[in-house]
Amino acid sequence: MTLARSVRSAAILVLLLALPAAAKDVYKAFLDPANPQHRATLEILSRLDQTPNDASLHNDLGCLIARDGFWRDALREFETAQNLDKKDGRAPYNAGLVQTTRGDWGSARSAFKTAVDRDPGNWPAWWMLGFAEEKLGYADAATQAYARSLRVDTSLFDVKRNPYALQSRLKARVLLETFDARFARAALPSTEQLAQPDVLTSFQAGRVAVAAAPGPVVSDDARGRTAAPAGPGGGPAAIAAPAAGGAVVTSVPPVSSSRPAPPPAPVVSAPAAPARSSGLEEAPPWFPQTSPAGPAPAKTPRPATNPDPGSTTTPAPPPPPGPGVG
Repeated sequence: MTLARSVRSAAILVLLLALPAAAKDVYKAFLDPANPQHRATLEILSRLDQTPNDASLHNDLGCLIARDGFWRDALREFETAQNLDKKDGRAPYNAGLVQTTRGDWGSARSAFKTAVDRDPGNWPAWWMLGFAEEKLGYADAATQAYARSLRVDTSLFDVKRNPYALQSRLKARVLLETFDARFARAALPSTEQLAQPDVLTSFQAGRVAVAAAPGPVVSDDARGRTAAPAGPGGGPAAIAAPAAGGAVVTSVPPVSSSRPAPPPAPVVSAPAAPARSSGLEEAPPWFPQTSPAGPAPAKTPRPATNPDPGSTTTPAPPPPPGPGVG
C-alpha cells in the first residue's frame, strides 16, 4: 500500500513538472478588430514592435488588457513598464489596482507603496495605500496614508470620484484628525501678507484680444486720443498692433470679481393724460392711474354700534340695497 502511494505521488510530481508555465499573452487570441478597445490594443502592439522598450506603451497596454480581465498578462506588462522606467509610479499604481480587484491586499499594498515612493505627489496612490492598509486591519497606518492623500482636497472620499470610498470606515476619523491642517491651508491665501499685493493680478494687464479685422492700423494720435496709461503691473495697458493690414489688437480690462450689474427695470409707458395726486406734489407721469388688479370689491356697511350700553337708542337700520342686489 505504501509503495502504491509512493508511485502515485511520484507520477503526480512528474506531471506537475511537465506542465508548461502559465500561458503568456492569452488575450491576443480574443482580440477583435471591430472592438474599439481591441483596435487600440492592436495599435499599441504594433508600436511596441518598433519600440519594445517604451515603458509608457507597456503601461497603457496593461491597462487595456486588465479591462478584459486578463490579470496575469496585465501584471506582466506593468512589471515590464516598472522595470523599464524606475521613476514612473503609474505602472505600480495600476498593478495595485489589479491586485485590489483580485483581493490580494498584501500585493496591492506593496504596489501602492512603490508608487508613492516613486511619486510622493500621487494622491490617489496614497489613498489606495490607505485603503489596502485598512483592508489588512492596520487602522493607524491607513489613517496616515489617507491623511497624506488629503493634502490637496477631500474629493478622494467622494464616491462619485472614487468608488472605493464607499467601503472605507475611517472617513470620519481621517477628516477629524486632518481638520486643523486642512483649515490652515484653506485660510492661507486670505491671511498672507504680500509685499506687492497686485502680484497675482498684474498678469491681466497684458491680456489682449485679437480681432481679425483687416485694414491699416490707426494710431491714437490719428484718432484724437492720448496714449493708453500704463497697466497696474507697470507694463502698457495696450499692446501695439502688428504691421498695417494685420489684426487689430485691443486691450482687455481685468476680469472683475464682482457680480454683474442687474438688468435695467422695464419701462412703463406714460398714460395718455397726465394726472395729479390729491396732495401738493405732482404725480410722476409714469404713475398708473388704476390698479392692475382692477377696482376693489364693494363692501357692505356694518350697523353703527351703540356707544352707551345704558341708552335705549335704537341703531339706525342699514340702507336699502343698491340696484341689482338682493
